[in-house]
This record gives sequence, structure tokens and C-alpha cells, in this order.
Amino acid sequence: MSSRVIFAGLAVWLVATTVGAELRQLDEGELQAVSGQAGISLSANLNYAVNPANTKCGPSGTTAGGCGVRLIFKPAGGVGYLVLDNIRGAFSFEGATLDIVGLDSAAGFAAEGATAGTKGVKIGLTNGRFDNFQWTLAGSNQAVAGGAGFKQIDLLTYKTNGQVKLQGNLYVFAAP
Repeated sequence: MSSRVIFAGLAVWLVATTVGAELRQLDEGELQAVSGQAGISLSANLNYAVNPANTKCGPSGTTAGGCGVRLIFKPAGGVGYLVLDNIRGAFSFEGATLDIVGLDSAAGFAAEGATAGTKGVKIGLTNGRFDNFQWTLAGSNQAVAGGAGFKQIDLLTYKTNGQVKLQGNLYVFAAP
């Protein structure tokens, strides 16, 4: 038997014994003492580039392209649609956190009406940024743009030329 085979066998045995060493059940006390451990790491770089060959959302009666991404939301029981339209640019972040937190007046949420014991979701992004980004908030009578009878009212357009960096966290909770 060659020394390579013996060395490979020894290496596999050492790795196998150390991997199995951490696989044991934790009792309730040990489990409650575990906090702040690393979880899933997530990063993204999304680029919403306009491709005129694939979009046909020019003025009524034309086929001129050049629109960005369109996201449609239909409120429950609503007759129309809330639209984020013409989304263009790049959005990226290097890490994300998701946590369930307690929200109350002691935590600085008195103005939002959070009562004692309220729970919320805290979403954080590390090094989040928008590059040359734009979007339009609109109301529409149809989900698909440009169909027969299509009407859309643009309410707000946000546009940046350059880079916008995100700081802080987003808290999502039910308001009374």
C-alpha cells in the first residue's frame, strides 16, 4: 500500500471523527443559551436594464420600447391596481438580517402607536445602495400596460443620477 493511500485514509478518518463530534442534541437549557450565531448570508446585485426589444410600453398607439420593470399589486377588495412602474437602475447589498423584535414606546416607537408587547420584523441590509435608479408609483385600472381601455395615473416618480446608500433598518409591524 502506498503512502498516499495511507495518508488519504488517515485524513478522511480525522475529518469524519471531527465532523461527528458536534452532532449531538442540545437540552432546553443549552439551546436557550445559544444566541448570535451565524445564519444564512445573503447578498444581491440586481440590475434592471432597459431592453427596448423586449418592452413595448410607449405612448398610446405606438410600439416604442424602453420601459423598465413593472410590479403590480392588487389591494384586497380593490377595483384597481397599485403599480411600481418603469423600475430602472441597479440595486445591491452585501448582507441581510431578519429579526423578530419587540416594539413599544420604550424602544422609541410611541409615535407609531406601538403598544407594549407588540412584535415586529426588523430587516437590515449591509452596504445597500441604488445606482442611477428610478421608479414611478401609479394607480392603474389594468394589470398589463397598453391593453384596450388601459388608464394609468402616475402619482410620483423617484429618480437618482448617481448613488444612494441605505443606512438603518426597516421595521414592519401592524398598526392599530
